[in-house]
Amino acid sequence: MKRGEITLSKSQRIWTDEEDLFVTVQYGRMTLQKIGEHLNRSKESVNKRISRLKLRTEETRLRKNWTENQDTFLKENIDTMSNREIGEHLGKVASSVVTRIKVLNLEWKEKVRRWTDEEDEYLLNYYGSAPLKHISESLQRTVKALESRLNRLGVYGAKANTTNITVYELAECLQVDVHTVYNWIKNNKMPYKKMVAKTREFMLIDVLIFWGWVEQNRGLINFYKVPKNALVPEPDWVDKQRDIDYLTRPRNENKNWNDEEDARLRHMFYGEGRTQKEIGELMGRSTRGIQKRLDRLRKMKVTG
Repeated sequence: MKRGEITLSKSQRIWTDEEDLFVTVQYGRMTLQKIGEHLNRSKESVNKRISRLKLRTEETRLRKNWTENQDTFLKENIDTMSNREIGEHLGKVASSVVTRIKVLNLEWKEKVRRWTDEEDEYLLNYYGSAPLKHISESLQRTVKALESRLNRLGVYGAKANTTNITVYELAECLQVDVHTVYNWIKNNKMPYKKMVAKTREFMLIDVLIFWGWVEQNRGLINFYKVPKNALVPEPDWVDKQRDIDYLTRPRNENKNWNDEEDARLRHMFYGEGRTQKEIGELMGRSTRGIQKRLDRLRKMKVTG
């Protein structure tokens, strides 16, 4: 440190709008310790900021009173998740979960299964390349249990209470092919970072940074196909862009294909060598629609 230079501690750093947004979204979902680790701030600093943002009154009420949805979640997952995992998902401490189990007169049908090294390895190997629903079926565990386990393993996805999501999760939220997201990274310089959990390397996208990038690259996504708040926090401009994309959507979008159009598509793609984007503009369909139809014709073994 240079002479006369002042270094601010974690608690003295000025809070940014992005940090305040993260705290607002994650408070009640993540522990104060986890929020602090994510933001590189102390637990005490996070606690003070929560009070400054006036989040505590509403959150205290939510923590104290159990809602009908929380009771339903508890009943559905009591035999597949530990009290700690249920509490982490609902923003409650384990002792509160135990008390609620007694109040509702619930009983464990069987002892909670402990996670094995083999299950952890399987989860890490396929997470990010296969839907959690498929992994859930293979491991015979609920999707919520998988999300909780990933959180404990240090892999934070969209539904594991953090702003970092995998390429697959982003594609799923935006209703696009996963290869499209990889193309954005390769050809359009979409920001990402790498993370290693055990032996698996993940390519992660920070949601807040992604929204900043995509605002400058709006033409890459048809927002009218993206469900509202599929990727939170959703900026205000997205809703306006969603209306614009709906009004300017290709005229034949969602229209069934006929034999004449299939023949025209094959001729332009295989015979004339046109790109999928060019064909889409000529046929009044989206590039994604052209791609899907070509894939369909290949599976039907109709080419040339």
